[in-house]
Amino acid sequence: MNLNLLTLAFNGKWKHLESQYVAHHFQDSLPQMRIALVIATLFYSAFGFLDALMIPEMKHAFWLIRFAVVAPVAAVVLLFSFTAAFEKFAQPALALVCLVGGIGVEGMVILADSVAMYSYYTGIILIFITIYTFMRIRFVWATGCGWLLVIFYEVGAIFLSDTPDTLVIHNNFFFITANVLCMLAGYAIELNSRKLFITNLQLEETKNQVVKDNEELDLRVYERTLELNAANKKLNLEIIEKVASEKTKLLLEKQINTKQKLESLGTLAGGIAHDFNNILAAVIGYAELTQEGLDRGSLNYSNLQQILAAGTRGKELTGQILAFSRQTNSALMPVLVSPMIDGVISMVQATIPKNITLTVTGRTKSCVRGDEGQLHRIILNLCTNAYQAITPQKGTIEVHAQDVSIEAMAEFGEGPLDPGEYVKISISDTGPGIDPEFLDQIYDPFYTTKAPDEGTGMGLSVVHGIVTKHKGQIRVSSELDVGTTFEVFLPIENEPLIEEIATVVSEKRGHGLVMLVEDEPEILFVLEKHIEALGYQTKGFTNGREAIAEFYKSPNLFDLVMTDFNMPEITGLELGKIIKSVRPNIPIILCTGHSGNLDQDILKTGGITFLLEKPARKAEIAAAISKILNQN
Repeated sequence: MNLNLLTLAFNGKWKHLESQYVAHHFQDSLPQMRIALVIATLFYSAFGFLDALMIPEMKHAFWLIRFAVVAPVAAVVLLFSFTAAFEKFAQPALALVCLVGGIGVEGMVILADSVAMYSYYTGIILIFITIYTFMRIRFVWATGCGWLLVIFYEVGAIFLSDTPDTLVIHNNFFFITANVLCMLAGYAIELNSRKLFITNLQLEETKNQVVKDNEELDLRVYERTLELNAANKKLNLEIIEKVASEKTKLLLEKQINTKQKLESLGTLAGGIAHDFNNILAAVIGYAELTQEGLDRGSLNYSNLQQILAAGTRGKELTGQILAFSRQTNSALMPVLVSPMIDGVISMVQATIPKNITLTVTGRTKSCVRGDEGQLHRIILNLCTNAYQAITPQKGTIEVHAQDVSIEAMAEFGEGPLDPGEYVKISISDTGPGIDPEFLDQIYDPFYTTKAPDEGTGMGLSVVHGIVTKHKGQIRVSSELDVGTTFEVFLPIENEPLIEEIATVVSEKRGHGLVMLVEDEPEILFVLEKHIEALGYQTKGFTNGREAIAEFYKSPNLFDLVMTDFNMPEITGLELGKIIKSVRPNIPIILCTGHSGNLDQDILKTGGITFLLEKPARKAEIAAAISKILNQN
């Protein structure tokens, strides 16, 4: 605390608190002052019986001091304490009472004989105790009063009486010691009083601030509530007006809402797919590395095959997520519809229960342009939903394909369908049907009526995304206790189907130095081992800027650059542009776990020679490197 160590007055940044403390001390101590003044006066007067007992010959003189001087002064101060002016003069008035009372006792000590005077020393002690403790006189006034009493005794004993020098010295030692001890007590009392005052002041300020903050918060809440109520009223009015004026546009609003939900979740799905593909890349890569040193007939080799199979299934799941998000860049080519359906049905028939009959009742010779893997997922997901709806009852699933002609713009479930030639794929089941109130929600992501362990609600969302990507449309019709039919319309591809010759990817050995840039250390390690096993040398970097600095040193040292796309400091595209600016003819392979936003123009601008999707198997990496280096 900022206090004057001698006077205990507040100073420094707390100097302004001194007047507050003085006022507080007066109000707090006034009742005790009056009580102490009354009690001290009574005791001072009551000890008059000692005068008659100890020094009968001096009792009249001593009573004159007690009853004619000290008691009247104390009575006047007591009466004065009930006036408004007392606050200003309280300390000097109380000090005066104590000083008069102390001088009276000292006079009795001086006037008493050597035997009786020792009995009056107790009075001096009581006077000091009263001054510094009971009377609540502040330390400065109490100290002044105490030392004045010591001085008055010196004067009286030396100049007004014939007290022996040895006795004067003895009494001085006694009085000074008593005064100092009581002064220390008074110092401690006022110091604690001032500390308590500061603590209470701080608590009061904190309390006031809390009250003020609460009042401001209440006011803000009230004002905000008024604003929200007004906004709600305005919004309700707008909703009522909009519903009344736009009933005819209800179908369009549903289409827009569905599209927005699918697109927003598609963005999230793309981010998840990227991270998941990085994890799968490490799992598949380390599994392949471990397999290379094992006997193909060993149990460990077989276990690793299961890990690779699980990784492949994870890769397919990522493909489903990206298909739902409509952000894959798979090559679209003519696909014969009926053979594609036959392939899916043969797989589904091996998994569905025996009490469900699955048949194909219609065929077509037409093609559609699309990604065959994604078209597989349309049939697979719809057939899976059908048999799960029927289970555990008996029932049938019918798959029918036929060519249809749409002569005019038509609305089909989730949106319009342009005029033209289409293949219609119908999948019907004899399940319990779908409640009409849920039909508008079946394509919502994660919406499902199945138990938690029976489905995620992604199946129809994926189907919807794939169909939309292929410029088709899907519609559903259902009747409770009768069954459900999904109809998928896909535009017919009129270009002739070109038969592709199947090729087996071989791990051709080669030579050259490959720069690898991958911020995930475990994936970088796998790539280094795979590529070095093919005969190439590698130099790996987990930081794109370090790779660029190394390339600047020896731009002709490297034969190929393979870089990850999504890195923290610099992306693979940015790295490719910088490297191409130094050496335009160097080939660059861009690896990514999510290529949703990378079209051919972006890749060309970034100088990318080849795009490799994560997670890539060793054979795929070998084929890509071999193809590029052989071309160069």
